[in-house]
Amino acid sequence: MKLTKSLIIACILSFTGLLLWELYWRSQPDYYKACLEDDRYLWAKERAKVETATKDDIVIIGSSRTGFNFNTHIWEDTQGIKPINLSTDGKPPGPFLEDIVYTTSFNGTIIVGVTPLMWFGGKDNQRWSDAKKWADHYHKQTYAQKLGYILSKPLQRNLVMLSSSELKFFNDLDLKSLINRIYIKGRPDNRFKLPNFSYHDEDRNLIMFPSMVKNPEFAKQVSDIWNEFLPFIPDYDVVKDEIPIIIENYATVIAKFKSRGGKIIFVRHKAEEPWNKATKRLLPKDKVWDKFVERVNCPAYHFEDYEFMSKYTLPDWSHMYVTDAKKYTKDMVNQLIKDDHLTKHQPKKTN
Repeated sequence: MKLTKSLIIACILSFTGLLLWELYWRSQPDYYKACLEDDRYLWAKERAKVETATKDDIVIIGSSRTGFNFNTHIWEDTQGIKPINLSTDGKPPGPFLEDIVYTTSFNGTIIVGVTPLMWFGGKDNQRWSDAKKWADHYHKQTYAQKLGYILSKPLQRNLVMLSSSELKFFNDLDLKSLINRIYIKGRPDNRFKLPNFSYHDEDRNLIMFPSMVKNPEFAKQVSDIWNEFLPFIPDYDVVKDEIPIIIENYATVIAKFKSRGGKIIFVRHKAEEPWNKATKRLLPKDKVWDKFVERVNCPAYHFEDYEFMSKYTLPDWSHMYVTDAKKYTKDMVNQLIKDDHLTKHQPKKTN
């Protein structure tokens, strides 16, 4: 009887503790929101749509700038087609381009959002390997993994305290992240201090938290992390022998896609000057971007060439706030329609 009573008390205390923990994080909507983790499982669900996509369909690939800057709902409202969103936070799009070209028969339009350090980074780095793991997961995922993901979705959608990410942001709420945030005085501080500053909807649109514009100090926490490595990015001379090889590798993949009737459009998103000057030092536009565009012979849009692409201020120097992203998406789609790279359609009716 005493054990039963103790068990009941323990259960009540545990439930109360979890409830208070959840309510505490729910009280901070400018920094946290319950949503599905944008992991390889959610990406694979979106990737599956490519298998049945038609000539009229659009696939978006790119890194975090593309995820933040393009909103698929606004894209659909403007063009009449909702793109398949395969952009990924913290990963280069190269492996996903190869996956689409070499493992599907898709021959529609691919929009590639270009973050130079990601796109021109080559294959011999950890970020390329991490992205390839997502593509491999799509092809190799087991029924048990699919079932586990399905069962986890209701909890992720409704509990803020399950907020976590594969990128291991400093302010994630999973147990491992909480432990990693503990600092013991006198020991080296090796904590990765980049905070998560966004959430996403189930179409995988990245949406910046209001705290990034309401609280300049929070935005500075993010830009301070960028500033820890941007001054140390090397000059072009360090990579000048690798760039032609990288461009030729892309040219081979792109040529194959174009040969079956596909179209690829490249978009170089804006970055603020602290990011941009580092990019220019390593990957100068005339020696890299211009040479690449000339070699692959695809439509390309650079933010320095269009006023609507460069007019927004980026809170963290690298990504757009959601209200700007929606206007930017509409302007970008209208420009592509105007230039005959996209065709306007009537929105598909859904029951």
